[in-house]
Formats: sequence, C-alpha cells, structure tokens
Amino acid sequence: MKAIESSLKGIIEGEPHRLEVPFFQRKYVWKEENWQELLEALSNFKEEKVFWGSIIIKKISEMNLTDTYSRGYIIDGQQRLTTIALLTKAIYDTLTDDENGKKRAERVIENYIFFPPVSSALFEKGEYELIIEHSRVDKEEFETIMKAGLCGEKTLDIEYREDMPGGQIQKCYAYFRKKLMGISNEELLQMNNSLYGDEKVFVYILLDENDINEQVIFDSINRAGQKLFSSDIIKNNLFKKMMDLKMEANEVEKLCDKYWDGIFWTNNEEENIWDQQRQFGNIRKSHLDFLLYCVACIEWTEVEVKKINERLEQVYMEQTANYSMDEMRKLVKKIAVLALIYKKYIMDFGKDIEEECFSNEDVVKRLLLVMDKFKIQMFYPYVLKLLYDKVNKCDVMKQEMECDIDDVELKEKCFTLETYLMRRRICGVGTSTYSKECSQILKRDVKTLIASMSDEEIEEEDKKILQQIKCLKQSEVPKMVLFCIELTKWNENDDIGQLQYGYQLEHIMPQKWEEHWSLKAEENTFENKEKRKNAIYEIGNMLLLSQKLNGQIQNREFVVKVEGEEKIGKGGRKSKREGYRARTQLKLTKEIIDKYDAGDKVWDEEHIQKRTEKIGKDILKHWNARQIKYS
Repeated sequence: MKAIESSLKGIIEGEPHRLEVPFFQRKYVWKEENWQELLEALSNFKEEKVFWGSIIIKKISEMNLTDTYSRGYIIDGQQRLTTIALLTKAIYDTLTDDENGKKRAERVIENYIFFPPVSSALFEKGEYELIIEHSRVDKEEFETIMKAGLCGEKTLDIEYREDMPGGQIQKCYAYFRKKLMGISNEELLQMNNSLYGDEKVFVYILLDENDINEQVIFDSINRAGQKLFSSDIIKNNLFKKMMDLKMEANEVEKLCDKYWDGIFWTNNEEENIWDQQRQFGNIRKSHLDFLLYCVACIEWTEVEVKKINERLEQVYMEQTANYSMDEMRKLVKKIAVLALIYKKYIMDFGKDIEEECFSNEDVVKRLLLVMDKFKIQMFYPYVLKLLYDKVNKCDVMKQEMECDIDDVELKEKCFTLETYLMRRRICGVGTSTYSKECSQILKRDVKTLIASMSDEEIEEEDKKILQQIKCLKQSEVPKMVLFCIELTKWNENDDIGQLQYGYQLEHIMPQKWEEHWSLKAEENTFENKEKRKNAIYEIGNMLLLSQKLNGQIQNREFVVKVEGEEKIGKGGRKSKREGYRARTQLKLTKEIIDKYDAGDKVWDEEHIQKRTEKIGKDILKHWNARQIKYS
C-alpha cells in the first residue's frame, strides 16, 4: 500500500491509466449541494488551502490481450472524480470560439479526460479511451456526455431543471453548464488550471492487487466523511468476494443484476423505498440495512445479536470468509427471496394497513398488525424465517412472492408469538430483551418464550393483565385488544367475515364528563370524582367506532350518545347527528345497544367495572399462556 498527498494531475498522469468503477459499487449520487461546494472551492482556490478528500485505487493485474494500458479499480473517490470530469467537460463546452483558449482546454480534455498513452496519437481519428470507466449503471450516460461534440459525436443541448428527467450524471453536467454561462474564457481556463494544477488536494492511496486492507481503509474513510449505508459496504464485499473466488465477471454481473440491483436499485433516488428509514428506538436504519440485519440473524445464529446490530458489515465479512462459490450464490439468492418477503409482508403491508381486512383466522396478518402498530421491530428476523420456510411461489425477476400464510404450523407459531407480545404489552413490559429473545427462538421453538415461565409466573401475569386493563391511557393498546377480541366473536356464519383495523377508540363516559355526566350533590365528593376519572380509562368504558361521533354529542349524556340527536339547520332542514345505534356493526358495540334496548339506559362506574371484568376474561381466554405452555 502506498499513501501520498497528490494533485489530481499527479493521480491521472501516473499508472494505472484507466480507472474503473467496479460494477457492484453504488451509482453516482451527488446532488446540487455537492456540485455547488466544488464550484465554491474553486472560486476560493487561491485564498484558501483546500482538501478534496481521498482517492483509493487498487491495481488490476489481469490485462486483456488487446489492452495497451494498465487498469485499476476506484475503491473510493468515484463521486469526486466523476464530478470533476463532468465539470471539466462543461468548461470545455462553455468556452466561446477563442482559438487559443479552446486549444488549451482541449489539451486538458486530451490529457486528463482521455488517458495520454493513446489519446494524443488517436484522438483525431476518433479512437480514444476515457480515463474513467463507469459501471454499467452509469456507463452510457457518462460516456455520452464526455464524448459529445468530440470525434464526430453529436453535441448536447441540455437545460438544467431540478425536476429534469435522467440520472444524476446528466443533471450534474447540465447544472455546471447553467452555472458557467456568462463566465469569461479567462475565468473558465483558470478553473481548469486550478483543477489540474500542482496543488496537492487529495490523499492518494494506491493498493496492490493482493492488498487485503482495501475494505478496512474504505470503511474508515467513509465513516469519517459521508456515511455509507451498511448495505453499500456489504454489497461491495459480497460481490468482490465472488470476483476473488475467480468467478467469471459476466456471471457475477448477472447475479448482481438479478439478486441485488434488480430488487434494490431504482433510477429515481427519491423513490427508492429500500433507502427509506425505519426507527429503532433512538436509531434509524434503512429498510435494506434492516433486511440485512434480519438475514444475518437468520443465517448466523451463533453470532451475538449485539455484534450483528453494531458491526453488521464485519459480521458479513467474517462469516463469508470461507464460503465457496456455491455458498455465495445461495446467500445472495436468499437475500433476494427474503427481500421480496420483507417488501410484501412488512413494507407493503404496513403501508396499506388501515385498509387491510382481518378475520379471526388471519393469524399471520394479525401478528404483523400487532408488530407494526406497536413498533416491535426485533422479532422480524424470526417472522421472516417462518415465512421463508413457507414460500409457495417466488419469481425474483418478476418480483412476485407468495407464502402459505394459512399453513397450520405457521399459524400456531405466529399465534404463540402474538400471545407473548400482547400479554407483555398490556402489562407495560419493555422491549429491551426482544433482540436476544428473537435470537433464542431462531435456534429453538417459539414456545420457549412461554414454556420457560412457571405456573406461578403465568398466574401473576394474568393478575397484572386484569389490573392493567383498568387504566389504559394510551389508545393503541385498548384499540388493539378490543379489535382482536372482536375478531374472536366472528365466524363463517356471519354476514361480514372480515374487519378493517381503521376504527376509532371511543370513551363511552367521556374524558370531559363534568358538564353532562355530573355527580349528584350527595355523591359529589373528592373520592367519587377520582373514582369516575379512573373509570374513564378502564377498557370496559371503551368501544370501537367506524368514525368518531360528531363533536357536538361526543361529551353528551349516555342516551344522546346512543340515539344520536336531530339537528335543525337553516330553513328548518333536519339532519341527524348519529350515535352508537347507527354504528352497531361490531358485536362488542351491539352488546351495549342490546342492553340499552332491554331497558338498561344507565352507564356508570358499576357498568364499566362489570364490562371490564368480562373483557378481562375474554383476554385471558384468547391469549391463554397456560394453554400454550401445555399444548
């Protein structure tokens, strides 16, 4: 390894002659703020000492029989070198017909955009080689711009707009053309001189082909500067590993296209769903980084989950160190299959969750609902493994995936996990142990989560559940409990077999109770007021409605909330503010209306207590830990 301070000219004039972007590297992604920063650095070049980052090149020993030049991979610096090349071409294309200035700029193009060993002799004949050869993702766009107007190629007329079509390379070139318009030839040539002068603005690291430290250097430099996603580094490692195993380059490219770029890459950076972020406590990860975390948990269960979470790239590198070609193929294919499962059953499901329909038999979907709404992330590796084992149909090229979510064994395991999670959530237990527990059940059966509890511990947890449902101030827990219990009351004999989750939680005795639910004078004590305030947050005082009651009757008396209220508007026109009676689709709601119609038109603390006790029995019957333990 050789590391020196260097000018751009010093890097380009030496060997290797051609600098290639490995096909598995990330595409060109720099944006307007990066381009503007380069222009500002050039404008202050004489006044301020500048540092433009690092360039890491690794020599390639293999040469094609027709090659007359040496080659090297750009390990780091792809974004910087590409941007400078595009700016150089934009300067050349902006110069007016000043013969002397044009010739000076042409010498820069010949020597620093097309490499010297062949360009000087062959440039006029149209036989020339670009110094930078992009990966297949950006190759066509980059070469079209760099060759435009030279050696018989057509010139380009591109107008920059923020929403212009095309990739970032074309946008970068158009941005520079727009910014350079109106600048004099002398200033443009001075910019060229600053770019290709003797000032040492880079740290240049040249690696031999057998140097094993390239990834360590690459990782550390990128962590100190612009942070790469873990997935960028893992992708780099996986496909470089295939190249190191002497797999044919075209086969590696096909694998990368099929199992990685075909799934995770899109032309529109803003619409790349895999780069979007998920929240994990105080940490945010991209969807792709989290998927790769899940894959690592599934594949390498002997590795501590803490290490997987904190040093994901290192785990992949260490665990694949001794993989064969066949094992590498299987791994990237498994990542692709798990990605399609993740997209369908986690990403897409979460996006449309309010419109999703559920029945009591939809155990897998119900578990996914619980995990999504309660933001329980760390059991997803186990759920993905369950679904992976039940794949019915998978077409990676078409990105089609179907798992048998009605499989009896799968439903049993998912219901066990749902029971564990719901009981803990009702009890208010934290989630800090979930990563380790997920790791454990990936090695053993999910039943161990409950089977490891003694009968006394289960009994204590039952008691705590019955206590906790008497004070539920956060809406998501009672809403989920009531929804799941509601589903148990429906079967194939009912007219409506499925329900959507998009219900509103309603407090029957309202939170603002003082005006219409006031206590009688003889009962108006501090103790009774506190009792009423507490009763409001018991689950027995809550129900689900398809939409909120009109604000005018939300806090009204029980009779009005049940029957609704007529409203007389302008011109004597009558309308109805609907109450519970008009919204009795759910059976838990209808039970209240039926008792009301039978003559029980009172709703007080005693009614709330009785309903809480009834729902409590339903909870313990549905999420029955003891039954799971001994089944």
